[in-house]
Amino acid sequence: MIRTVLYAVYGVAVLGLLGTAQYRGWSFTRGESAVVDPKSVRANPGAYRSPYFIPGRTLRGK
Repeated sequence: MIRTVLYAVYGVAVLGLLGTAQYRGWSFTRGESAVVDPKSVRANPGAYRSPYFIPGRTLRGK
């Protein structure tokens, strides 16, 4: 019985800490990274998918 109460208290404490970390924006890694957006589709061809794109097939547009 006492173990059940201790596990419940531990679980609530962990969830509370994780919720607080999420709310306050705490992180173990650095979030300061510069992401440069491509100026055109030609600058980032991996993001472009033609209207004929079907996963697993080689049918493409022009």
